[in-house]
Amino acid sequence: MRHLADGGDDSPESSRKLSKEREAALKEALSSVVPRLISSVTRVTHDYHLAEDITQEVCIAVFQEFRKGTKFNKPVIVFATAVARNKLRDYWRKSSSGERPYDEPPEHARQFSSSPVAGLEYLELLESVKAAIANERQAAVWELTHIWGLMGLEIAELLEISSATVSRELATAEKKAKLCQDDEEAEPA
Repeated sequence: MRHLADGGDDSPESSRKLSKEREAALKEALSSVVPRLISSVTRVTHDYHLAEDITQEVCIAVFQEFRKGTKFNKPVIVFATAVARNKLRDYWRKSSSGERPYDEPPEHARQFSSSPVAGLEYLELLESVKAAIANERQAAVWELTHIWGLMGLEIAELLEISSATVSRELATAEKKAKLCQDDEEAEPA
């Protein structure tokens, strides 16, 4: 068996098609994941084309997991969101080094310049919100809700906590973020 450069191999097992059952499950998973990811990534980047590119890369990752026979114990959107977050961070890091231009941040965010460091500025702003929340799990719940658009049950499965804990953590995180925002608005310019 010869291994290919991309980590795959050309053995008969690797070229085997998905069973009709797995293929149907893949189509169902992708039909629910794709629109949500495009929406979330577009909201974060304000660049529909970038959102499509990242979503396509995520779909390839999901397909590869199905092809390997991975049994998803959690909804596929949980896996897909984790992959999309990592790909988006990689994109922003690459764009700051001049490899690819960056378009715009989310429309609901503070407006940045069109320089290649805009993605990193967005990440720094996100980190400042997380610092204001000052609790890693609460910050993760806040980000997954407001940035990635996941629902409580999906966040609970991703973070391996109960959905009631997600609700409590989100409420606490939102209070802390609001206090931080109120403090910034109270300071003279």
